[in-house]
Amino acid sequence: MRDNRTAYKIWAPDGALWTQWAKPVLFAGDAGAPLTRPELPEVRWAPYPGSRAALIVDMPGADGVMEGLVLARRGYRPVPLYNGVCGLAMRGVCVDVSGIVGALLWGCDVLERLSLRPDAPPVFLLDSNRMNGLPRQPGAYDNRWCVFPQDMPSAAFLEARGIREVHVRCASIANDLTHILRRYKEAGILIYHIDESETARKIDVVSPSYFKSLKYRLRTMAGLTRNAAGGFGGHIPEQSQASGGRYYGVG
Repeated sequence: MRDNRTAYKIWAPDGALWTQWAKPVLFAGDAGAPLTRPELPEVRWAPYPGSRAALIVDMPGADGVMEGLVLARRGYRPVPLYNGVCGLAMRGVCVDVSGIVGALLWGCDVLERLSLRPDAPPVFLLDSNRMNGLPRQPGAYDNRWCVFPQDMPSAAFLEARGIREVHVRCASIANDLTHILRRYKEAGILIYHIDESETARKIDVVSPSYFKSLKYRLRTMAGLTRNAAGGFGGHIPEQSQASGGRYYGVG
């Protein structure tokens, strides 16, 4: 089995344009085992890689990784943005990411057989379950997470690389993602939503609450558990340990 660093470098190779946004969090610690005999889905919704589009796949668990691998075979560079710690040995984990980890490890074999260009267009991978689970339950391992604007390329960066469209594959667009898409929309980038019907529909993106406000980040971070390594994940102390528990959130 590959070590964690090797697996991460397969997904985020040196010299690839979009590697700077790939998150190493799920490749750290006890990575678990690859999925066995997974089935790659059919993907009909994605535009041709030369169509000046960037893709965002925001699907639950391993589903997003699998669509990302299919798109990699078509010439897109999959970029894992998963930023919640994998607590395989932890009890009471809010978000089960074991399937994502297994899919990422299995996907190494797929990616190693491809010859993607360093500047291949990106498909950013998110877990639509990232904010699920019971928040702040004493004794739980809170690895819920969200995506902030700095976690993805700016509109100026996309436009400088000839990208004029962003296609978002998800059931519904989450609030944290709206803060990013609205910035793209204001810069003139076209936004398309692809739901379960796999039909691309151009959408307007309304400004969310606290848009471009520091208050948005502070309020969001106050409800999550950040760890010292930079990702999201940590134990919520039991009531009797609240004064000395390991809590890294803001607030």
